[in-house]
Amino acid sequence: MFGCTDPVQVVKELDEVVSLHPNAFVRIIGFDNIRQVQIISFIAHRPPGY
Repeated sequence: MFGCTDPVQVVKELDEVVSLHPNAFVRIIGFDNIRQVQIISFIAHRPPGY
């Protein structure tokens, strides 16, 4: 989702991937487009039981 500026799009994609893969970990990674480096990473969804 490079170039995405609307957080609603990100949440929509997150909901879609969780509905397709409910037993998977989902991680969101953010990059700085100027320095070309990763600036944030976090687990957005954990499967039930973890």
